[in-house]
Amino acid sequence: MAEYILRFGRGGLLRFLSQQETSTAIERMLRRAKIPVAYSQGFHPHPKISYSPAVPTGVASSALYLKLTTFEEDNNIFEKIKRHSVFTLRILGVWKITEGFDLQELVEKYHYFLYLPKKGFNPNKFSPDIPVQKHGRKKIKTFKANETYEGFEFSEMNDYFVVKYFQPVSKQVSYQELLKILSISNEVSENYVYVYVRDAVFQGKYLSEILNNIGGKENVRS
Repeated sequence: MAEYILRFGRGGLLRFLSQQETSTAIERMLRRAKIPVAYSQGFHPHPKISYSPAVPTGVASSALYLKLTTFEEDNNIFEKIKRHSVFTLRILGVWKITEGFDLQELVEKYHYFLYLPKKGFNPNKFSPDIPVQKHGRKKIKTFKANETYEGFEFSEMNDYFVVKYFQPVSKQVSYQELLKILSISNEVSENYVYVYVRDAVFQGKYLSEILNNIGGKENVRS
C-alpha cells in the first residue's frame, strides 16, 4: 500500500461542475490511466480517496487536492494521468506521503483572484467592517468583510481590476457577496468576471510548497 497527494487544475466550462461531478470525472480519469487504486472492504467497496474542501461551483481552481491510497507503489502516476487529462481538468502534481497524513488539516484557506471589468466594479468600495452573509441550509452566518476576505488588495491590469484575498475554509462566503460590495450598479453583473483559486494555504504557505518540503519531493511531478 502507498499514499499520494494529487493536485488537479479545473477551468473552462468544467469549472461549472459540482464537487461530486468533479470527483466522478477525476476517478474516471484514474481508471482510464490504470492507477492501482485501493478500495475499502465490505459490501459496498469504494476507492480510498479523500478530497480537499470544495471551492464554489463556477470558480476555476488549481487547488483541487486529493489523497489517494494505492495497493502498490507507482512512480509513474503523474505521467499516466497526464496522458488522460484534458486542458480544463488536468494533473498538476503528485507527491508520495507517509501514512497518516491528514490533507484536511493542511487546508486552512484558499487564495482567490478575481478579475473584474473596470466598467462595472470599484474595489475602493471595500470596507473591512461591511457585514457579509453565508447562507447555510438551516441558518445564516454573518461575518465582517475582512474576516472572510482576508488581506484584500487589488491592482490594475488594462481594462480590469485584479482583486486578491485569502478566504478561511471555516468562513467561506460566496464571491458573489464581494461582487455586491464592489459593484458600481445596484444590479450586479458577472459578465466578463473571472474567479480563480491559485492554491490552498496553511500557516501562510502554499500547500504545494509545503508538500515539496516534507520529504516527498523526489516523487513530485509538476
